[in-house]
Amino acid sequence: MIFMEKTIDARGQSCLNPLAMAKNVLKTLSVDDKLNVVVDNIVSAQDLEEMAEQMNLPSQKIQQGTDYVVSLFVKKSFFVPQYDEVKKDESLKLKSSFIVVIDSEFMGKGDNKLGTNLLKSFIYTLASSEEFPTKIIMYNSGVKLAVDGSAVLADLKKLQNVGVEILVNDTSLEYYGLKDKLAVGKLISMADLIKIQVEARKIIKL
Repeated sequence: MIFMEKTIDARGQSCLNPLAMAKNVLKTLSVDDKLNVVVDNIVSAQDLEEMAEQMNLPSQKIQQGTDYVVSLFVKKSFFVPQYDEVKKDESLKLKSSFIVVIDSEFMGKGDNKLGTNLLKSFIYTLASSEEFPTKIIMYNSGVKLAVDGSAVLADLKKLQNVGVEILVNDTSLEYYGLKDKLAVGKLISMADLIKIQVEARKIIKL
């Protein structure tokens, strides 16, 4: 018996966005509810099936023309933490500490439009995840993400609100003439930037 059924349209979304969208909706559902996720590529459909398996959720994939509908069925086991997961959460609280370093307004080298979309998708997915970095450091043109008008400003503020430190290099902001437009985070010097990276247990550099 299904009590509530929700459908989200994740067509046209890149990378891990369909997973993040599904996770956000799943948090609002109850036992025996059903979530349908519509995607337009087989890779995203398979990723959703794999996520469902990891979450102890039965799933069903149906192809409709060029689209795929992946249905996730919420069961009681979804709300009961497994022993290994509890141990992992405790371990993360004690041992996990990583920072994200962003030195460009684009992600990767190549087409700038693609790089912009990839970086936007990365930050959105990070803000929607269940494991956050302790700090996000920005320098060079990466500081443009933290100023007024940035496409990722809302997600950066969301990360800041859950305790992630957003650290923006002052020299870079000054170089681009953006020092008075900083909208999230706080300024750090080069000395602080070096110190933080030296002390970090793990660094993810984009």
